[in-house]
Amino acid sequence: MMNLTHYQALLRASPYPYLVMTPDLTIVGASGAYLRSVRRSEEDIVGRYVFDAFPPDPDKPDATDVAEVKASLLRALAKREPDTTAFVRYAVPVETAQGTRFEERYWSTVHTPVLGDDGEPILVVQNPVDVTELYLFDEQSATAKLQLNAVGDTGHFNRAQMHEALTRILNNEREHLRSLFNQAPGFVAVLMGPKQVFEMVNEAYYQLVGHRELIGRALWEALPEVAGQGFEEHLDRVYRTGEQWAARAMPIAVQVDPSGPVVQRYIDLVYQPYKNQYGTTIGIFAQGYDVTESVEAQAAKRESDERLRDGMDAARMVVWDWNIASGELAYSDNMLLVLGCSPEVMPALNQFVHAEDRPQVASAHLRALSETGSYHEVVRFIRPDNNKEIWVDSRGRVQYGPDGKPASMRGVTMDVTERYRAEIELREASRKKDEFLAMLAHELRNPLAPIATAAEMLKLTAADDPRTRRASEVINRQVKHMTTLIDDLLDVSRVTRGLVELERQLVDVKGAVASAVEQVRPLIEARRHTLTVRTDGAAAIVNGDHTRLVQVITNLLNNAAKYTPQGGAITLDVGVAGTQVKLCVIDNGIGIEAALLPHVFDLFTQAERTPDRAQGGLGIGLALVKTIVALHGGDVVARSEGPGSGSTFSIALPAAAPGEVAALRQRNLAGEADAAPLSIMIVDDNLDAAESLASLLEAQGHKVAVLAHPLQALEAAERDQPRVYILDIGLPGMDGYELARRLRAKADGRPALFMALTGYGQAHDRILSRSAGFEHHFVKPMDIEKLNMVLRGVLP
Repeated sequence: MMNLTHYQALLRASPYPYLVMTPDLTIVGASGAYLRSVRRSEEDIVGRYVFDAFPPDPDKPDATDVAEVKASLLRALAKREPDTTAFVRYAVPVETAQGTRFEERYWSTVHTPVLGDDGEPILVVQNPVDVTELYLFDEQSATAKLQLNAVGDTGHFNRAQMHEALTRILNNEREHLRSLFNQAPGFVAVLMGPKQVFEMVNEAYYQLVGHRELIGRALWEALPEVAGQGFEEHLDRVYRTGEQWAARAMPIAVQVDPSGPVVQRYIDLVYQPYKNQYGTTIGIFAQGYDVTESVEAQAAKRESDERLRDGMDAARMVVWDWNIASGELAYSDNMLLVLGCSPEVMPALNQFVHAEDRPQVASAHLRALSETGSYHEVVRFIRPDNNKEIWVDSRGRVQYGPDGKPASMRGVTMDVTERYRAEIELREASRKKDEFLAMLAHELRNPLAPIATAAEMLKLTAADDPRTRRASEVINRQVKHMTTLIDDLLDVSRVTRGLVELERQLVDVKGAVASAVEQVRPLIEARRHTLTVRTDGAAAIVNGDHTRLVQVITNLLNNAAKYTPQGGAITLDVGVAGTQVKLCVIDNGIGIEAALLPHVFDLFTQAERTPDRAQGGLGIGLALVKTIVALHGGDVVARSEGPGSGSTFSIALPAAAPGEVAALRQRNLAGEADAAPLSIMIVDDNLDAAESLASLLEAQGHKVAVLAHPLQALEAAERDQPRVYILDIGLPGMDGYELARRLRAKADGRPALFMALTGYGQAHDRILSRSAGFEHHFVKPMDIEKLNMVLRGVLP
């Protein structure tokens, strides 16, 4: 078994030069051949850092490739593999009688790491071969030229050394070339001879055609599936003529996987003739790039662009870009199709905007450029190709330059003629519908007014007759039911257009509940329901519209009564929880099916009618409830366990601030006393309604004059000077608005109260009455209780 002494003896006896170092490059040993080649002894170098033991020539420091040798040593230690340096210059110190001189030598060196059991380097061995006799170094060009003829002239450079040195150099250069070849960004192949035999290919080429046997095989034998795709003629021409050929995005079908399908690829390709020293083509250098992804991306983009163009054409939409400085206009290629023109500058396009709309467009552009940064306008446009007027929706956004100033404006313009005309038609249809509903409500209210007033008169004149009183109550209930249906019919139009408005004030929800219960009590009693109202001790005050809140609660109670069988139970809970006022209407009626529950607040939604449904409806009550509650900033929720399990409708409203609650107690204190007798003038061409209302007011002690024509009213007003005017709006010869203005002018500053009484009760009707000077707007039939409250508030 060999020991350390044996290894040392072997190292000294080796005919090959070896230098042994630790990983920190401290010399620990050297073979005899190495020591002889550098003309040093072990005592001179062992234990020293390698580059201290072999310093460079101070007169010619560049004559030693210290950096290259050190880099090779470090690469070998890092890779744990041998590292070859084909050619390095080295200056060897030689002691002479004249002193130390440096002899320049050329080495081919291999550095080999020696690894321990743990895989870490414990030594690194340098094996240099002196190749000085093979090279002539040119100082001017700093390059070495191989000169094999000089070898024969030297006696000490044997054939074995020369063979080893040359083999090492050639192999190193071949590996270096192959590494560069494989790292080329594109695919590369060298084809030799007229049969195009593969001599070299890189890894990218294998990735293109698949890892198969190529080297030494003819092209069409190695790649049979490529034959017949048009490459043969180009290869033959390049080989025959010696001229280069190139193509871009050329399709090629290859079978990358031997067991897989033939796939389509696209390549940029160059065939370059490979010539010998006599200029004869002996092969072809093929180089290129796989551009399949780029080609497919471009194809996808083209397809997407075509879809986009189709969509833009279908939407009749133009995309444009306006250069602010030059006025130049760039746009999509469907401009002529959509707008019938193809202007070069923005002013040329604007001249086709309808003359009345050009200032609107100019103003929008100016605001966008100076203030807002964008604009959106719908204007009329005259197509120059057929002179037809269309409507266009145009919008743009300013693009700013590096200096922060507007550079361009980008936008879209759409032909919205069909949509705009459809909207106009819908608005016109909606307007006609609203007019019809308003007229219908007016015509229905006119006969209800005298009926309601007559019923009140029956109460006053025959209060002791039970049958007359009951008849009066029946009439009143049915009139109120008809009035509710008419009000809901009008409200549905306003709900769908978002025109429901609130007259906000501090409202005691418990008072609103009492009013609602009073309204719905006849229906509940008729169906023999048990109604339980539960309230807590807290003040339930909200900032809202009293009339609308009463309407909400009434609708919920009516809904519960309609869908609860006779003899059922209804509970109304009112309370305050934190910052919310909550109401719950609970019944043990027919319940709500799961499929219907999400839609109970939709317009015209109704559950199936039962045989005992004595009171019908229009299916809009809950829709009104949801809208009105939302306008108050609250929400409403419906719950039911299903058919036969009853229903619960819960409302949550924002409670008024504590400071506002005290103000409610001061409201209407002046109206608690009985109204003093007043002089009242009623002007209405419906004499039945006017006279019945007059009889009721006279029974309360007021002095009432009834007139059917506005001119008669003007004459009587100068003579009688009434304190209160109740005027119909739809009068012959002069409407109630004009009559109110004239009567107020004739009053010469005397205090007078004007009340409109009409069948028209929509929002714009109330606005018109206020603008004409009416303090109150009543919708027929007259709400007697509210009228009395107003009259009690008039000063004597």
